[in-house]
Amino acid sequence: MSKKILSVLCSVLVLCSLNSNAATAQINKKVENSSHNLLANPDFSVQINKQSVALGDRWTNDVARKFELPIDGYFVGEVPFDGVNYKFFQHQKSGLEIFSSNLWWDKAERSVDDYIVSQITLTAPDGKTARGIHIGSTINELNKAYGGGQVENDSGKLWVSYELGKKLLSFEVKDSKVVKITMNYDNGSSE
Repeated sequence: MSKKILSVLCSVLVLCSLNSNAATAQINKKVENSSHNLLANPDFSVQINKQSVALGDRWTNDVARKFELPIDGYFVGEVPFDGVNYKFFQHQKSGLEIFSSNLWWDKAERSVDDYIVSQITLTAPDGKTARGIHIGSTINELNKAYGGGQVENDSGKLWVSYELGKKLLSFEVKDSKVVKITMNYDNGSSE
């Protein structure tokens, strides 16, 4: 009798193992099929007229010059991140807005006067993301490039957002077309 029970138990274990492997294979296949939509650090950059800038790049005279932006910018205030206030400056021209800040200078062993690109906003069609999305791209093109994303209606504006750690990539959509692209760091505030 014990040989029969042992045989049944072994059969059950083999069947469970086969079902588990089949389920794992299906999950892995789904992840592989959607992996092209997973965000990576290069997704937080834009290209304008063959010039690139990324979230976290050092804000330098060269960066300002290549995008024809004022180096000093306009002081917009201090913004809290992780319990510390950091200084933010706005540098803008028609269709492009970049915020520089001394964000996390104290944690990254940088000088308090060492600034990085902390937000990039595009509203002109001459710029595009690393995946080719630009002002005027359709919602279908956006979904094909990035996947579904988190959809939010904010004061009558439809936003589709994607997140990687503290980095956010957001697209404002109107009439099924992208009208604004924003990349920034999330400070945990709902404002």
